[in-house]
Amino acid sequence: MKVAAEFIFETEDAGSIYRAVLPELETPVSDRSVIGMSVSGSYLVLNVETEDVISMRSALNTWFRLIQIADGVLQASDSTIKQG
Repeated sequence: MKVAAEFIFETEDAGSIYRAVLPELETPVSDRSVIGMSVSGSYLVLNVETEDVISMRSALNTWFRLIQIADGVLQASDSTIKQG
């Protein structure tokens, strides 16, 4: 059973987050999922296609975490710059 999902994140840092995770898009982690990501203005769009629900859960855990980490690093660096 094929499974597909699309998630849209609205953030001013969409382009920066995209560039931060781009190397991960270029090197697939698994052959059981296909990941697509794009930016449209302040929207980061994540598309995931997998062969089964287990692969979907695994892919989403990975990509949500990567996006969360990239956003966290951007927020921390912005905070440091503003304090300095």
